Amino acid sequence: MLRRATLATSVIALLALLSACGGQAAAPSATGGTSSAAAAQPTTAAAPAAKPEAAQAPSASGYHPTPLNPPVTLKVGTVNSTSDGGIFIAMEKGYFRDEGIDLDTENFQTAAQMIAPLGAGQLDVATGAVAAGLFNAVARDVPLKVVADKGSTPSPEWDFNALMVRKDLIDSGQVKDYADLKGLTIASTSKGNSTEVDIASALEKGGLTLADINFVNMSFPDMVSAFANHAIDAGIVIEPFVSRIESQGTAVRWKGTTDFYGNQQVAVIMYGPAFVTERQDVARRFMIAYIRGVRDYNDAFGPKRQGRDEVVQILIKHTTVKDPKDYEQMRPAGLDPDGKLNLDSMRRDLEYYERVGLVPTPVDLSKVVDTDFQEYALQVLGPYQR
Repeated sequence: MLRRATLATSVIALLALLSACGGQAAAPSATGGTSSAAAAQPTTAAAPAAKPEAAQAPSASGYHPTPLNPPVTLKVGTVNSTSDGGIFIAMEKGYFRDEGIDLDTENFQTAAQMIAPLGAGQLDVATGAVAAGLFNAVARDVPLKVVADKGSTPSPEWDFNALMVRKDLIDSGQVKDYADLKGLTIASTSKGNSTEVDIASALEKGGLTLADINFVNMSFPDMVSAFANHAIDAGIVIEPFVSRIESQGTAVRWKGTTDFYGNQQVAVIMYGPAFVTERQDVARRFMIAYIRGVRDYNDAFGPKRQGRDEVVQILIKHTTVKDPKDYEQMRPAGLDPDGKLNLDSMRRDLEYYERVGLVPTPVDLSKVVDTDFQEYALQVLGPYQR
């Protein structure tokens, strides 16, 4: 069930909160404690005395939950990106309905806009980037929880981010190695998010820093024309804009994120404070449905190519990528089929934000991450069969 929600005006007050610094406090996890990310290992969910009916181990014929009655409506924020595919697939294929959950979705222009309403309880679930604003919110005692993967770069086949360089600079030999980026005008979408970390990581490989380039910010659609009119020399771009720009011949996919960073945790699923502490059964059910959708996504775009046409049509319906040809050309976002987070990547990005002053108050990653729900869903569904 898809409806549009209108957020309350109290969002404005919380937006001001994100840019400030302050103390930090631990929020209870799904099992009443806090998940520890200190050793870069997922936490282990405490076994409940008795699993709810929705979480019974799947039978040989498949997973058959008993839905909540009456159904529960959850407010979910998305950016209508293909990396939201796990949610849209689960919604269209009835996996949320199987759990007795209806989704009331709200589209946001950026993930940063979701942080305040999520903290205020006006959203139950948000899909966001691993950005400085998230960590600053936690530092200000907004007990949000990052609970599962929603976009990463585990291998070149799933590397949906790229450092693109103008084609004429490549053809002329002006840019051959990372050190050649010095003095160029390089774009990212904004300061304090994963695209800035990507540029800094690429520059570091050439012995450079952001001070050695003209660092500018613009949207991905604006980068398309900026490459064409030589307003920028390079930029961190995501699909489908990577393939579109390449097809226009104005820039090339010079290096992927896997080349200069590795497996980056780009985007995540976040739960709001009350959803984590007061509605744990529903939060578990949401995660089970979500991971079922993510697995269909992997079946479609991975080696199996199973159910691909159906999944593509779902993404065309719900995302900004409307041309079926784009799905043949672009590299899909990596969505971990078990929902696992790359905590090493999150820690690395946090360290960068703290080092450059974008997160002025030190943040304990264990106050941000709670993997209990993801691990619970994995216990129920079993590991993904590749």
